[in-house]
Amino acid sequence: MKKNNIVNGGNIPDELICCAMCRHFSYFENKAGHNSPHALGKCAVESWDGSRGQWGMFQHHCKNFEKAAVENG
Repeated sequence: MKKNNIVNGGNIPDELICCAMCRHFSYFENKAGHNSPHALGKCAVESWDGSRGQWGMFQHHCKNFEKAAVENG
């Protein structure tokens, strides 16, 4: 049976995650001032594959994932 222990404030290393849902991820800025959820962004910590650039919606495993805070608007 797979264990899903949450550590480091929302890190689930065995689950697939998307960078767009992580507090360490941000999109690169562009002239239009907005991005598609699928746009290229960057990871502020050591990324899962060692690359600075990351696709926001690409699913992968990541030991540094921390769920982003939900904004109430």
